[in-house]
Amino acid sequence: MKKGLSTILQPLVDIIVPVEHAFISDRQLKPGSYAIVDAAVQDALLSATRAERVISSGGSASNSIACANLIGVPCTYAGLVGDDKYGKLFHADFEAAGIFSPNARVKNARTGVCLSLITPDGERTMRTNLGVATDLDHTHIDAESIGASEWLLLEGHLLTAGERNNSALRKGIEVAKGRKTKIALNINSEFAALTQRDQVLAHFLPQIDLIIANEPEATALAQKNDHQTAFAALSSLCPTVIVTCGKEGALIQHNGKHLHIPAYTHNIQVVDSTGAGDAFTGVLLGGLTLGCSIEIAAQGAARLAATVISQAGARLPASAVQLWREATGS
Repeated sequence: MKKGLSTILQPLVDIIVPVEHAFISDRQLKPGSYAIVDAAVQDALLSATRAERVISSGGSASNSIACANLIGVPCTYAGLVGDDKYGKLFHADFEAAGIFSPNARVKNARTGVCLSLITPDGERTMRTNLGVATDLDHTHIDAESIGASEWLLLEGHLLTAGERNNSALRKGIEVAKGRKTKIALNINSEFAALTQRDQVLAHFLPQIDLIIANEPEATALAQKNDHQTAFAALSSLCPTVIVTCGKEGALIQHNGKHLHIPAYTHNIQVVDSTGAGDAFTGVLLGGLTLGCSIEIAAQGAARLAATVISQAGARLPASAVQLWREATGS
């Protein structure tokens, strides 16, 4: 019986540093922006910070499966890290949680790092170097891990990282279709939605079971002016469509049924928005894997996503499983 969640991802180590607004403006960074940079640029930014750092394993789909694992779902992943200190940290973190990969650490390679500069208002400005993550290709995909899983989660960042990562996505879809594993795509990136729109619409949507996107990603992908019309357009192309809308909650179309899941806002103070969407995705798919209805799974996902934004960093504490139980009646 299938019971797990597998994913194809870009493993990253998150380095979260609080900074003042002046740090962002002095370096002519756009507040709230995301960019891929070379190692030298990232290292220069990091060396200029003085505040205490929060360092943890990360990456979008990595955060998602960590959240799914927290609520009791077995998880595996395909992704590459180096044998440097950050790669060792990433592997140790996941292995301690019982999340494993068939891919060994790559010798003499740099692990991907996402540097998040967090201003006092909770806004994140992110500068990422992907390192060895872009070397993942079809040869790294483990058919047994995918075949044993209820869901395969595809990370949208892989769409824009080159042919190797794209070949990994195509192989994952091929295996999942052959093994009757359901497929979810989290777009993850407005840039991916804009630049890879034709590929997503022509190649991915006809083959997947669920797509999730936030408002900017959904409007970019559907080429609509607002999330409502984007949601309607995408709903005709995929069995399950989810558009997350921040404090307005999430819109869900599931096999012709439309739902609105309110955001959880009770006693929530925004500290750091990093990872909220990742948590929503992971908990939602985890809930579906555990047999919850999509409405109940989404309610639990909204609760834990709210918990993420009320803390520094994208990883939930072990105690958050109780919040899941309360939200879902599990």
